[in-house]
Amino acid sequence: MARRKRKDDEPDWVAPDFDEVGYMRRELEGARAAVATIGWAVIGALVAFALYSVLPVLAFFAGIAVGAGMYFVFPLIGIKTDAFKRRDWIGHGFTYFFSWLAFWIILLNPPFSDHTDPTIQGISISPFHAGYTGPLLCHDATSTPFSMGAANNSLYLLFRASDNVGLRIIHVTVAPNAQIPYNVTPNLVTGPNQCLGHRQETYLGGTYNATFPWTTSDYDISIVAVDTSGRQAGLAFHAVATP
Repeated sequence: MARRKRKDDEPDWVAPDFDEVGYMRRELEGARAAVATIGWAVIGALVAFALYSVLPVLAFFAGIAVGAGMYFVFPLIGIKTDAFKRRDWIGHGFTYFFSWLAFWIILLNPPFSDHTDPTIQGISISPFHAGYTGPLLCHDATSTPFSMGAANNSLYLLFRASDNVGLRIIHVTVAPNAQIPYNVTPNLVTGPNQCLGHRQETYLGGTYNATFPWTTSDYDISIVAVDTSGRQAGLAFHAVATP
């Protein structure tokens, strides 16, 4: 017959003593490691930023490789990693990756750097004469030949050039058929749109006009935009304006 357990019998399992000092030390080391991880992410972002102009893919993997170096660097800067478990390293790895990615993206954008080329778009050309204020025909630069009409003696070129920071130089070169090419100074235009069918609209920011005399039917026209970082975009087209 089993012996009845008395209330004063000692239990079979006794909770271990809580090592408060050891727990606090581990927490302090974890906090120091978290701060060091973010600082190490800054270094990784600088390395990736330096290599980005060489090869973007190399910059990405270099940033990841710098993150793996935490395992060797932490003990060198006085962080004791002996008590770190796998989940601790995984947590610091995620912290590094997202911090590094954020710092790297910041460095790849203004005001730290500019890796985006300017854009040239919205090109149209129209017959024109001095003093004309009516609607412009605004032919697509890639369309079929258009007629100048009796009164017009110039060509009115419209285009939009823009950049994520700002433009430093805009070149417009006109090469009439069998004649010497020359540069035309573009002027920024604002206010109501003069193109036929768009009179109720206003010009978008960065819209330019370049007007030049009509002396022949064929023109090779090129537009080059250079931003403040020296990055540039170019566009060339052929226009045919018949009498």
